[in-house]
Amino acid sequence: MTRNTGLLTDQCDPFGIESSVRLMGGMYPEKYMGRNIWYCGRRAVSRHRFSCKGGEYGFRRANDGGLIEAYHCPGGHTGPVMPLCPGHIRELSVGPAPPGWNADRTVPHGQVGGTKANEMCPACAYGKDAGDEGKDLVAKADELQQQMAQMQIIGLLGEFAKLQAVQDQVRARLDELHERGIMHKCPLRLVEVS
Repeated sequence: MTRNTGLLTDQCDPFGIESSVRLMGGMYPEKYMGRNIWYCGRRAVSRHRFSCKGGEYGFRRANDGGLIEAYHCPGGHTGPVMPLCPGHIRELSVGPAPPGWNADRTVPHGQVGGTKANEMCPACAYGKDAGDEGKDLVAKADELQQQMAQMQIIGLLGEFAKLQAVQDQVRARLDELHERGIMHKCPLRLVEVS
């Protein structure tokens, strides 16, 4: 007698459309989901999850103007289990270049930008290990941006300037958290689970 593991009937579900939508790893509610829903119609062959790689991130400026590494991410954040087809296993396994420095150690690279799903751990991008400050600051910046757009449409330039001053303070704190590496773009690796 053989046991049915369910893998023969599972549909590939790389982004939770078939099970539960968790935008940015649960950082945003489902109301932010767009109208056009994409899904993969192929059958899954195995189950995987993303796991945060960790590493050295961020920098701080030394007195001489040079850069010093500032933050070590222990990694280990994990995402939900996803049944995947061979095509998505291949696509999601190819990762970004590892974080590092240029030859004379003046410019960090591999930490900003990216176009693939596995180039950013949501928990690291929002500084989850340092509390909810990063997530709260991003939400505040988004809210201020919406209010500023309304003030600009209405034509209340005085109110717009006040909101912009608050926005500048929020941005400065976000920049500091990014520079120190507390909020960073940690790559993910795809791990098969049983």
